[in-house]
Amino acid sequence: MAGGGTHEAVADLHKALLSEQHLPSSRSHPELGARGGEGGFLKAPGGFRRYFLHRKASEEGKALEQRPVAWSTPFLESVRPLIRVGYFESVLGIRLSEDGETLPPLPGESGIPQTILALSKSFVGSGITFLPGAFSQGGWLFSSVVLGVIAIVNAICIRQLLDCSKKTGRSGYGDIGELAAGAIGKQAVHVSLVVSQFGAYVAFLIFISQMAESLGALDYVSKSQVIMILVAILVPLCWIRNIHKMEFAILGADVLIIFGLGAILSYSVQDLRDHGPDPNIVTFKPQTCGLFLGTAVYTFEGIPYILPIADSMRQPEKFWPLFLVVFPCIAALFIVFGLVGYVNYGAGVKTVVLLNMPTGDILSASVRAAYMAALLLSLPLVFLSAARITELWIFGVIREKGSKKWSKNALRTAEVCLFGVVAIYGAEFFEKFLAFVGATCCAPIAFIYPSYFHLRLCAEGLCAKLFDAFFILLGLTAMGFVLYATM
Repeated sequence: MAGGGTHEAVADLHKALLSEQHLPSSRSHPELGARGGEGGFLKAPGGFRRYFLHRKASEEGKALEQRPVAWSTPFLESVRPLIRVGYFESVLGIRLSEDGETLPPLPGESGIPQTILALSKSFVGSGITFLPGAFSQGGWLFSSVVLGVIAIVNAICIRQLLDCSKKTGRSGYGDIGELAAGAIGKQAVHVSLVVSQFGAYVAFLIFISQMAESLGALDYVSKSQVIMILVAILVPLCWIRNIHKMEFAILGADVLIIFGLGAILSYSVQDLRDHGPDPNIVTFKPQTCGLFLGTAVYTFEGIPYILPIADSMRQPEKFWPLFLVVFPCIAALFIVFGLVGYVNYGAGVKTVVLLNMPTGDILSASVRAAYMAALLLSLPLVFLSAARITELWIFGVIREKGSKKWSKNALRTAEVCLFGVVAIYGAEFFEKFLAFVGATCCAPIAFIYPSYFHLRLCAEGLCAKLFDAFFILLGLTAMGFVLYATM
């Protein structure tokens, strides 16, 4: 009987867990793997179910290689590569321990699905929700075309950075900068990356505070108090030493972000279907197009993660062909998201498009609350890599393990409090703040540095050098234009 067989299997498993000395070894059950034999297999989440499936398959004579791999792998183990966050720790070109010691590069473990997710996670963040508001600054036609051009230029610069890595054998952005321009090149890369990470942290604080305000927080506290409460919540989170302890919290944040973006698109498309495009949209807005350009550059913030992601692949040679498939899809998502949001809400679109969702609607409130939670869970990840670099600058490499723990905690607390102050005074100029960060930090990282490093390390012949020089000039021009627009 099927039911009797099931009961017997459960009874056997229960006995096995109670007395591991009676367990057969994994040699007699190769499907259980080598970790902890049958006892370890059974104690893993879902072990009962997988054991029962293997037992039934064995009774039916099904060979091990014909069974799904998932039967021999705990669920949490199978999804861990999909949420690996180690490459975020090497965003600044070096992986540092808590005591400032350089760690070896990550082993190449990622396959195609993990790399697709890593690329998507690197580029698709909070920046996408600023695009409809940015489109209102540039006009729908100008913004759509220029965003596509920025994506193409960004891809070219990523190719240049990969070429530099291949030629030098270095996988760190800062290390490549050092080979191209000496110590000042490495320091310039690190300063730009640290400031961009901290700038993103401030942007997240403002973003979250605006979400809280939209949910009625101002009925109880002031705007500045909202940010002060957020700082109080985030200070203990900034003390986290090992970001891997938050792997599944970060996975939850990613799920919530996808849910939020899907809900926004759904609302916008439904509004367009019911009411048509807003009559006040324009094709080009020369007065404020510089603000669009800065925000657009800020949105393509994923280039520092490219080298660590490529190195984390089991087959790094497949990275570029895969990138050429994934990145155009990301760019298309950016254009569609910005265009649909602006065409729907017109001149009334907010800097953060989530604020345009209907008020008093349970689903809308749930989306905003979910996005708030997602950003709160993401902030320790944004903070950690840059914080470790600033600690290295101040404390150096610490020989006595853990001796500077509370000094570092004090530094991190001061940094988060400083970001809170900047957020309080910068919230009123959020659009200009985003454009400023995009111009001063993201433009050099995304366009100027890769082209300059490629010019110094890889360019051969006049045409190649002129090509690199053109992109350097393009990046400098965009940077100057955006800075002028923010003044």
